[in-house]
Amino acid sequence: MRAHAFERILVPVDFSEISAHALGTASLLARRCEGAKAIAMYANWLEAPPYFTVGRVAELQAEFRESLAGAEASLAAFVRSTLREGAAGVEVRVIEALPADGIQRLAAQTNASLIVMGTHGRSGLNRWMLGSVAERVLRESPVPVLTVRCAPRQDIRRVLCPVHDTELSRQALNFAAGISACFDASLTVLHVHEAAGSGPVSDLRSWVPAEERSRCSIRELERHGDAAEEIVKLATQESYDLVVLGAARRRFFDGMVLGTTTLRTVRHAPCPVLTVGLALSSKKE
Repeated sequence: MRAHAFERILVPVDFSEISAHALGTASLLARRCEGAKAIAMYANWLEAPPYFTVGRVAELQAEFRESLAGAEASLAAFVRSTLREGAAGVEVRVIEALPADGIQRLAAQTNASLIVMGTHGRSGLNRWMLGSVAERVLRESPVPVLTVRCAPRQDIRRVLCPVHDTELSRQALNFAAGISACFDASLTVLHVHEAAGSGPVSDLRSWVPAEERSRCSIRELERHGDAAEEIVKLATQESYDLVVLGAARRRFFDGMVLGTTTLRTVRHAPCPVLTVGLALSSKKE
């Protein structure tokens, strides 16, 4: 998938400052990617206490649904106050669902090309924890997910895409090249050698479609060491605006888990991180 093929960008909102940052980032992408539309959504769910009578539950549910109608007006006001003149083209949707379930359900219903969501930035050891909603969406979403922790950049001028020799990395690099072409940004393709004696990834430029290759500057870089550490270090040292990462998922009992490189990069990168999952890949790693 290429960035200029974005059609719908879904932005979960919880009325916090961090979700305002996600909304701003999504608006920036929608403006620069021709034909893209942002959808701001809010999801909530009522769980009545088990000791409530049937009549009290029905009364509570009626009050809750009335409050959801008010939430739609509040969401529209939040979008207007956050984006100002950019709010005109943003659709607002309020749904009755647990947040992670609602995000994935609405992404499927609207055929979203991308989910942009905030993750709460914390310092020290707390940065090892993402919000439970964000982490679950990252683990399970077949749609690429862009996680945002800080105020949106004015523009995207530098994109970093770590790769290794897999189909998933090829998909991520195509995505990174498309975004770079949309923003006329430079693209750095990074391969980190974690094992002694591991060889280079050959023919990286051929992974990028000719159209994108002609529209962005591509730099190849190799480093040795721990992949997540080297990605975060480079993103910090050279002030990248975006990291695009192939996010391998592995089954664990009846659920999915993300690789440690993906999780550590999302948690510690100084800029937004776009994870491209296995659903975009034609074969497993």
